[in-house]
Amino acid sequence: MKFQPIPSPHIADYVVLGIFLFVCMGIGIFYGYRSDKKSSLENYLFGNRKLFLVPVSMSLFVTFASAISLMGIPAEVYIYGTMYMYTTLAFIFSVWIAGVTVIPMLYPLRLTSTYEYLQLRFRSRAVRLLGTLIGMFQTIAYMGVTLYAPALALQTVAGIPLWMSIIVIGAIGTFYTSIGGIKSVVWTDVFQFIMLFTGITAALVKGIMFVGTGGELKAQLDAGNRLQFDDVRADPTVRHTVWGCTFGLIFSWLPSWCSQASVQRISSLRSINAAQNAYFLLLPIIVVYNVTLALMGLLMYAYYRMADCGPFEGGLVSSMNQMTPYFVFDVLRGLPGMSGVYVACLFSGSLSTLSSGLNALAANTVEDILPRSFRPSKLSLTMVAKLTVVVYGVIAIGIAYSLQYISGPITQICFAIFGACGGPMAGLFFLGGLFPNANWIGALVGSLSAMIINMWIAIGGQLYGTAPVPLEPITTIGCFPGDTSTSDGMWNSTFVSTAMLNSTRATTLSTAGISSLVTDVIGSSPTFSPYNISYMWYGMIGFTVTVLLGVVVSCATGLDRGNVVDSSLIFPYCRRFWGLEVDRLSMMETYKISLIPKKVAQHQHVPVDTVITSSPNNIPTQ
Repeated sequence: MKFQPIPSPHIADYVVLGIFLFVCMGIGIFYGYRSDKKSSLENYLFGNRKLFLVPVSMSLFVTFASAISLMGIPAEVYIYGTMYMYTTLAFIFSVWIAGVTVIPMLYPLRLTSTYEYLQLRFRSRAVRLLGTLIGMFQTIAYMGVTLYAPALALQTVAGIPLWMSIIVIGAIGTFYTSIGGIKSVVWTDVFQFIMLFTGITAALVKGIMFVGTGGELKAQLDAGNRLQFDDVRADPTVRHTVWGCTFGLIFSWLPSWCSQASVQRISSLRSINAAQNAYFLLLPIIVVYNVTLALMGLLMYAYYRMADCGPFEGGLVSSMNQMTPYFVFDVLRGLPGMSGVYVACLFSGSLSTLSSGLNALAANTVEDILPRSFRPSKLSLTMVAKLTVVVYGVIAIGIAYSLQYISGPITQICFAIFGACGGPMAGLFFLGGLFPNANWIGALVGSLSAMIINMWIAIGGQLYGTAPVPLEPITTIGCFPGDTSTSDGMWNSTFVSTAMLNSTRATTLSTAGISSLVTDVIGSSPTFSPYNISYMWYGMIGFTVTVLLGVVVSCATGLDRGNVVDSSLIFPYCRRFWGLEVDRLSMMETYKISLIPKKVAQHQHVPVDTVITSSPNNIPTQ
């Protein structure tokens, strides 16, 4: 197979991309116009809780199936092999756990903010604010990463400046979210779901046509040692093992299904059965999606190995994160417009994540951050939510632009954020849902300690940790035919220095020499360092520290014996274990009634003696 440089994007590609962006904005304008006729915060954030199961499930999926996974998973498999595929099991387990614990507990409470649960459960506004800030920080950081991914792709294949792509994507997502609310987000996500799978399918089919799926593909993968499924080491510093990818990553994904963006969607459905089914519908979609992207990574490796030209190794792309869009444009070169479909696919992943995150942040701001004493009217509160969407959109754009200075695989950056922030946040929900006697002191101490430990490990790992060692790279002989000065010696130097190995020694190494150098590097660091802990374990560390330390501190401070915890705030499967029964008037109902002024309560025929204004058992005081 002879290597040919990829052509510039065809005019048809730009037309397809323009149509895609126009449709996204059109959906936002349509629902913005409809919402103005019956403007309310409930309609803006929840669609009056009358949305449909399948669209919401699609929206849930594309919220987290961002451009990060579209670009990152194939590149991950291309560089490091197939051990990453065990993460599919972690996704499945995390969705199932959330579906049988968090969702049946939170849906009946009809919360505006997910973190309102923390105030109800621990009777502490401080715990609620802490959980809110952790969740908002994770959401903003994730939005920045997912904005950065397609911008990087466009810079690679179209030469569009990084800053321009980031601003265009960020501005469009902010625009249709701010004017249309949750309905525009969900229905735009449905359209983006279709575009996403269309783009993946097109690239996959063309890749199979070039490489095939039979003996030739397997021969190339075996020769490059890409098929790996047997690393069962218990060492937490090994980047990808069966245990880390399967069990460690559960606690990095679990907070995603407990987050404001997710719970806000299932709360917009008509029944609790629909809410649970929306989660369970994710399971087959996740399996198909991950397997498809992994196959694309394997095809990408075989394709360039057969051409004797590794684009990254040969300097044709500046980052491994650019490999996937480069491959797609390469194999779709003879189909004008199809490359535009793939770029639209990347935009779909970014816009869905951005819009979902912005809508969730708006809900957190008006419900959790804005003090009740400063709250304007309902109409003005909706306007405040729309303005905060714009503010957070600008912040996400700034973060995305700054990510160009951070090295490493984009999937690793994403999961490091999820694990470091999400583990403590999920720990708070499970501490409250599993242990009725856990108190607000234990919740604060456990989650704060977990955040400090996780951020220390994550930031230290980025600054001082040992870089992951790639598998054997592809030669570049086919990239520069007839030019012996750019053969093995040149690409080995480029590749090894990028892998952060010893560049002085690397310049004279051959392909066989890389293997010996990798062995030297691994063998030279026998001592354990927390900075070398795999990012797969960040979530589990944060979750475990939060729950265990929370229980211990609660026991040391007298538990929560002074107040009886409402059973509706405990996971349904745990109520019988603790001997709890659901109260006739739940704490949530009492809390809502307590916010109604007495004159309004009398007008609405709510018994005045049920209007609680200062009871410490129902209104948080810490």
